[in-house]
Formats: sequence, structure tokens, C-alpha cells
Amino acid sequence: MSKSELHKIRQEVKEKQLAKIRLQWFKEYEKNGNVSAVCRKYGIGRSQFYYWKKRIDLTSSGRGKGISKVQRLISYSRKPKTNPREYPEETIKLIIKLRKRTKRGAEHIWFELRDRYAIYVSVTGVYKVLKRNGMIPKRRHKQKANNTYEAPKYLPGEKVQIDLKYVKLEDEIAKRQGKRFRWVYQHTAIDLATGIKFKMIYESRDTQASVDFLSRVRLFYPFPIKIIQTDNGFEFTWRLHPEITKTHPFTLQCQLYGYEHYLIPPAYPRANSHVERTHRIDVEEVYRGRTFTSLEQLHKINLKNLKYFNEKRPQKSKHFMPPLQFGIVKFRLQKQKLNYSVLNV
Repeated sequence: MSKSELHKIRQEVKEKQLAKIRLQWFKEYEKNGNVSAVCRKYGIGRSQFYYWKKRIDLTSSGRGKGISKVQRLISYSRKPKTNPREYPEETIKLIIKLRKRTKRGAEHIWFELRDRYAIYVSVTGVYKVLKRNGMIPKRRHKQKANNTYEAPKYLPGEKVQIDLKYVKLEDEIAKRQGKRFRWVYQHTAIDLATGIKFKMIYESRDTQASVDFLSRVRLFYPFPIKIIQTDNGFEFTWRLHPEITKTHPFTLQCQLYGYEHYLIPPAYPRANSHVERTHRIDVEEVYRGRTFTSLEQLHKINLKNLKYFNEKRPQKSKHFMPPLQFGIVKFRLQKQKLNYSVLNV
């Protein structure tokens, strides 16, 4: 039961109790017939007494036939049932439909209404519609705002974050191994300045896969790269390995291409926050509620989603522009196309 429903029930109980108290005023008045004495005894004003006397006295009000005296003494809500500034029913239904289809917040729905349907509403109004319809989950803990941190600003290619994500695949190979599914590995790269993303699916998470992915990243982006940032997984570095002291092949490949290889602190994924956030988007928009039965199917769906993310999906942090358009408008990229042919799909 919601808070508003509980509040409504409490108010009804409270008003019924107050109605019984008001009824005592008039029982006392019938005994002595002195209004001033009744008002002094119960601590009320004469105007208040006569206001309720009009409602309980049928001869003076002419209303309330067939209704008990207690019900006539209940103070009902005067809240208006309609609002002249309320959104039309069609707009409310469209807001709810967009929320269910996209699972996005009020800002994105506001942009969709303005851009696609030419419906001009406020972000606050959209949020209130979602709240009234129970589509905004309640937060258990209030997140503290970090007002001291200012995100550094980068140029295209100045820093690219790379990470790896596990993906379930229910294909014939898994069935032959006697398993319901097997793991395949999504390598993801994202440029911090433009937000342009690149990802590929590999069947292994060894050094050969990471080096191959780095070579494709170099060919995919339309600008030169300076820094590659990764976590401390063994597919990227042997920094945490107690026995191996030689340089990792991924780091050697970075040096060959002229990139600097940055490693984040151990057990601190927040330092790779941009690429981790895109993994959450992939879960919500690609993987959740779906079953993949072949590697080819997974490659095709990822290519389709990658094109949508880079060229069509509006993002609030980029003034509701997709990453490629944002890079062209803000940084005036000379090469305005991404090389999707490196995916070999």
C-alpha cells in the first residue's frame, strides 16, 4: 500500500472521530440551550458552532435527508477533482508507453516527446506522471552528491577505456560439453571525449584476443589514440601476477602503436566508470531477457546495437545527441564515418 493511500485512510478515521466530537456539542446544546456555555466548555468559536449547526439542522439547511448526523458532521475534502493545467489523457498514455518501451528516465522521455511527437511538456511534469503511476522505484539510500569532484576534459582519442564483459551463449558447443550455456567475452572500448563505443565478441579471454581487439580499435576510430586505460585483468597485464615479471603482450602492442597503457588501481572499477556504464546499457538493451543460440546471431545483434548507440541513441550528457554527432558538432571531426568493417560481420 502506498503512502498516499495510507494517508487517505488515516484522514478518514480522523474525520470520523472529529465528527463524533462535534456531535457532543449539539447534545450538550440540547441539554442547556446556551451556545456560549457550549463554546466555553469545548473551546470553540461561535462561528464554528453555527457553521456545523447549519449542516446538522435539517430545517435550516434543507439538505442531508436520509444521512446520519455523524456523516453530516464529517469535513470532506474540498480538493478539486480536475486540474485545468493537467496533461491530456493521450499525452499521459504516451509517456507511460515510452517508459515501458525504453526504460529511460524523465529527461529522455521529455526529449522524445519534443523531438518525435512535437509535444512540449516539462521534465518535472513527465516525472510527476511517472511517479503517480508507480513507475519511479523508491530509492533505499539517498546518494550523496560529490560537489568537490570535477571530471577532467579530454579531446578525441586522448583516452580510451577498455574492459571485458561476460556474455551467456546457449549453443551446440555448450550442449556437447553437457552445460546449459557457456561464457563468451565482449571486449568493449569507449572514447571519453566523444563517447563513441566499439565492441567485439571473442570466444576466449586470453592475450591473443586482447591484442587482436586493440588492433581493431586502432582501425575503427576516425582519430588517433594517445592513451589506453584498462583494469588489471590477466588479459591486459601481469602486474598482479606474483611470478611473471616480463612485459605483457598487450602493453607491447600499445608501445608498438605509440599508445600509453594506463592501469587503474586494483579492485577500483570506478576508475573505468565510462566503459562500466556502457556495460550496464548493454545488459538493459541487448542481453536482458534474451537467449542467444549461436555466435553469428550474437555478432549481428551487437553490430546493430553498436550502430544504434553511436549514430542514433540520444544521450543527456551530450545535449541529447548521439556520440558520433556530438563529436562532429563539438570537436569538428574531419572523418565523419566509423569503420564497422573491422567487425567482419
